Amino acid sequence: RERLLAGAPPPPSRPEVLEGALLERCLEEEAVQLLDAAAKERVLGYVRALLRYNARTNVYARSSYDKLPFHVADSVTLGLMISEAATPSSSVLDLGSGSGLPSLLLAAVNPQMHVYALESKSRKTRFLAQAGAELRLPLYTPITANVHEFARVSFVDADFVTAKAFKPLPEVAPIAAACVGRRALLHVPVSEAQVRDISLAESQLLRRGRFVYYREAVVPARSLVKGETLVAEARAPQQLRIDSTVSSFPFFNQK
Repeated sequence: RERLLAGAPPPPSRPEVLEGALLERCLEEEAVQLLDAAAKERVLGYVRALLRYNARTNVYARSSYDKLPFHVADSVTLGLMISEAATPSSSVLDLGSGSGLPSLLLAAVNPQMHVYALESKSRKTRFLAQAGAELRLPLYTPITANVHEFARVSFVDADFVTAKAFKPLPEVAPIAAACVGRRALLHVPVSEAQVRDISLAESQLLRRGRFVYYREAVVPARSLVKGETLVAEARAPQQLRIDSTVSSFPFFNQK
């Protein structure tokens, strides 16, 4: 009733109607329209996979489906920004990947880039792995681990770190610093309310349309052992495997 009084359309009742409405709204987003046909289809494939999986296993709040096109566009915009700054060998670490926003969409926009999705809940990493396979993203790697436990035994040589709806902003950079093995650039989507409440300077922000991102250079918190290398960069994509324990990942440096 409140939605009708406010002029908002009632939420679709049937799954196929809901899917069609959300896909149409995603396609209307300017960031999605900038993609080539293959990337656009990967983005829409992500939405289909999320709705299908979420019907039986909760990985995204069903009450927030109306906000999904915004979050898709936010993640795609971030993927395009990273693409502009990346090199052919760049990689991304996403903290608290949840339902794949932004990690799966970063990979959908940049399928040639290694994207590591760190998430503590196995029901969510199962979805991430399944969706990554469906979207044919062989360089997309979910990791089931608590970020603090992961940081105690492993790290990733990522060039970019992302975190969307992960932790309070002041906590994100220290966690990122504990998880990377070389200097990286942190990008965190933020709201205008956060900009005001935390008094973020414009020099710390990147703006693209209605989307705002906090940016900070991150320096590794550990002293690296001389000669350490990241095995993943020397391996063929099909050799990378997904496992539920950090120690079984052969492509991460161990402390």
